[in-house]
Amino acid sequence: MSLDRVSVNQILIRFDVRLHKDDYPPDFWNESHRDQFLLSPEIEWPLSCDPLVWPSVFFSKIFRNEVTGACGSIEVDPDVDDGNYWLNLEQMKTHYETHKLPGTKGVLVAFHLFTEKIPDDGVILYSVSNGIQCGIIVNPTTPKLCPEGSEFLGYDVADAAWISGLSNCGYSSDEKRVLRKQWGSRLNSLGLLDTLDDALEFRRLSDKRVAEHAPFWIYGITRLPYP
Repeated sequence: MSLDRVSVNQILIRFDVRLHKDDYPPDFWNESHRDQFLLSPEIEWPLSCDPLVWPSVFFSKIFRNEVTGACGSIEVDPDVDDGNYWLNLEQMKTHYETHKLPGTKGVLVAFHLFTEKIPDDGVILYSVSNGIQCGIIVNPTTPKLCPEGSEFLGYDVADAAWISGLSNCGYSSDEKRVLRKQWGSRLNSLGLLDTLDDALEFRRLSDKRVAEHAPFWIYGITRLPYP
């Protein structure tokens, strides 16, 4: 059934290089972890905007990916990109190509925010949950559009800190029994949602199911052509 919704804006908010599946931490997506966090545990390579689910090749002095055990192989000083996390695609590619380890295969991606709000450049989108104000900084990217040859991979639903409600907020036994029937067939082969309507519906579900992380946001993931 089609959702009755207002127009949703698509905003390119940042770039990143994520680990190729061949470079995943070997024990991260074991059977137990898949059963706890995935609605389709059989998916070979679950993707997400959440770097604790799909690790970045980068790490900074203020963030290390302790959950996966993969801190990234390339350190990024906050001064490298003016304290922002890769708003400039060419700057990111140069840093990656200069510092990447031989034999590794990073996946260049762009992240879009899909929101009913209409931000101005440089503003923070705010929502209020349980009296706490949560927000996302939106700054202009360079380029403003994904390059030709890019491939849209799907939608994720995550909080303002990029913790995925789809693949990083564990499911109880009862939730797995019900939600896998409802949502398993609506996920693509990468564990992402294929339609915006499904993402909007799953956002509402996540706001109720994992209220301590609400409000949730919708993120789109696009693979960029490389090299």
